[in-house]
Amino acid sequence: MVQNILSAKTPEGQTHRGHLRALREDTITYIEHLARQGDLLRISFGLLGSAYFVNSPDLVQEILLKQARKFHKPFIVKYTAKEFFGENLFTSDDELWQVLRAAIQPAFHAQRLNAYASIMVDYTKAMISQWQPGQVIDIPQAMMDLTLGITTKALFGQDLRNDVAGQAIIRFIELFSQRLSGFPVPAWLPIPSNWEIKRQIAIIDRHLSPLIAERHQSFAEHDDVLSMLIQAQAADTTGLLTNQQIKNEVLNLFAAGYEVTAHTLAFTLYLISQHPDVEARLLEEIDRVVGQRAITIPDLEQMPYLEMVLKESMRLLPVTTLLSRQAVESVVLKGGYTLPKNSVVLFAPWTLHRCSEYFPNPLSFDPERFHPDCKDKIPKFAYLPFSAGPRICIGNAFAMMQMRINLATILQDYRLTVAPEYQFEPFYSFNTRPKNGLPMTVEVR
Repeated sequence: MVQNILSAKTPEGQTHRGHLRALREDTITYIEHLARQGDLLRISFGLLGSAYFVNSPDLVQEILLKQARKFHKPFIVKYTAKEFFGENLFTSDDELWQVLRAAIQPAFHAQRLNAYASIMVDYTKAMISQWQPGQVIDIPQAMMDLTLGITTKALFGQDLRNDVAGQAIIRFIELFSQRLSGFPVPAWLPIPSNWEIKRQIAIIDRHLSPLIAERHQSFAEHDDVLSMLIQAQAADTTGLLTNQQIKNEVLNLFAAGYEVTAHTLAFTLYLISQHPDVEARLLEEIDRVVGQRAITIPDLEQMPYLEMVLKESMRLLPVTTLLSRQAVESVVLKGGYTLPKNSVVLFAPWTLHRCSEYFPNPLSFDPERFHPDCKDKIPKFAYLPFSAGPRICIGNAFAMMQMRINLATILQDYRLTVAPEYQFEPFYSFNTRPKNGLPMTVEVR
């Protein structure tokens, strides 16, 4: 028997416009409001149709794993990507997705990650060498600059922080994210935002096309993702891994890791500063294992508390706050709930991570939740910092390694504090970030 699905109530009353307004004006408050109403809700947007909000690990598992083939990325994501530069691993499905996943996966194998580790250490040390005691730093911006250097070096073998192409990539991602947050606007429409997006793509192309051509002709070894993709292209028999597709993939990988990694680092440094007991235990572990020498890959295995702190930060303040899928056919979920074909489904790591059923006292910062002895107590699909299922973030191991190296290297020499009057407030705009910035003061340990 098909179960009825509850209709979501709006924060401002029973008008359909209330849902859209609340979603756009304050996404975090809105999804928290939905989560209090049930685990599966139908959200009516009036003439714009309906969406469904899922807040149950079992139902999320149905969507991301058990019936994953019946759910694709939403139309707006695929349409917007295709209009400007074609599909990539993030937006594609079926054969193209399988080809791209197989081509990119070797770039994130363990032996490749080892080659990236020294980049992460060197760039972090270079950053903190410029810090002065008492200096106030905009931590999100500092972490974005750090991540930009590491990511472009790992992707292209070049640090593009001071290059016009690097700035064009950042601006393109910003504009593209804004477009995904709104209504699908045709790329041919003669409006300023379309002109600017195309201009940034042209700048990026002027850098990437010659670089790809050079790599095709070169016999030199390069420990970067671009070279791995070009090697995969040589072995590709489908014809799908074109030069254009390679450009799409490096842009996608950059977009997937740049801002999320940077803001996760910023949030973690903030949370550490607010919990002296956590900070003391973490510093003791870093000092005992690493001391003042450069951190290495084997060191990470000897610092479990560092990983616990990072995982708890991603639970309490997940930068990827909201995820979505669209049903490509009518789907019957566990419990007999039916989602019609083309239904857009929303699920929120933010609310799943703060559910008291899975995380007692959910608003407290408690790294012990992720002690190795406790890992089986958390339902797999209640914790989604990198999504889950076949489409789990391909760079999750890279991101985890980078963030642990960044944090440990910073904390070897410095503590970071916030002013007593500072009020932290998370704000969602495609990703979650501090609404009023996050200024922190450098203190020598």
